[in-house]
Amino acid sequence: MKKIIVLLGLMVMSIPSIFTQDVSLKPPGNWVTNLHIESGFVYPDGTIRDNIAIRQNISSYYVYQSSSGYISSSTTGFIAGLRCEFFNKKLKTGISSGLRYTGYNSEISGFTSSNADFFYLRYSMMNSDTKFARVKAITETNNFISIPLEIRFIPILYKGIGLFAKAGIECSIVNLKKATDIEFQDSNMEINQEIILTEMGISNQNFFSTLYGSIGVKLGEEGRPNYMFEVFLPSLYLTKNNFTLTEVAYYDGFKFSIQFPITKRP
Repeated sequence: MKKIIVLLGLMVMSIPSIFTQDVSLKPPGNWVTNLHIESGFVYPDGTIRDNIAIRQNISSYYVYQSSSGYISSSTTGFIAGLRCEFFNKKLKTGISSGLRYTGYNSEISGFTSSNADFFYLRYSMMNSDTKFARVKAITETNNFISIPLEIRFIPILYKGIGLFAKAGIECSIVNLKKATDIEFQDSNMEINQEIILTEMGISNQNFFSTLYGSIGVKLGEEGRPNYMFEVFLPSLYLTKNNFTLTEVAYYDGFKFSIQFPITKRP
């Protein structure tokens, strides 16, 4: 795994030099080459997976100001990447690709009643013997390296201010970290975590792909650094079982990026 990370890092660092070593590599005519450094957040939307057996209100004792309980789930992704873009000034269109890191964090949390900040998780059911664990939260981490391919079109450009639309597809190539963790109400239950996760059937695939679109604005003159902000439109996950805790179909979010000119030829 360390060798893979080092190799990816060397590939990213070599991108600028590839386009500056030889003038013959410069794109002809109306084409210019840009380097994009990006970061942002995505928010997958979904529901708790059916194989996670949660019960909010099985308590047999009376709780003052009791309620039926509440369960919530959330997934957030942080993205950071580096892309090289070939942009045609006449067509106002560019195509880019590179490497992107996405760190996903998911959590299921809830409470049984107004003064019980845990929920019940069923992890075993054999004949009449059913076992529950009191859980404060279940968390999941997935850290991916992926390759995005994007097409950008700038229909409006006036005095250094441009409005653009973008479409892209992304495919992951490696999952750097994949982990699921349970925070128990009773810390003594931690020794049983691996058994409980196995009984729950926690699993997901190591790779994912998405189809996405965005709209945004850029600020900056040609030949100088440009600053961009874009908002993801509702975008699709093309793969299934991307997360162990939630079923997710689409996501939205936002992204900041800086565009640096690498080479250009009039």
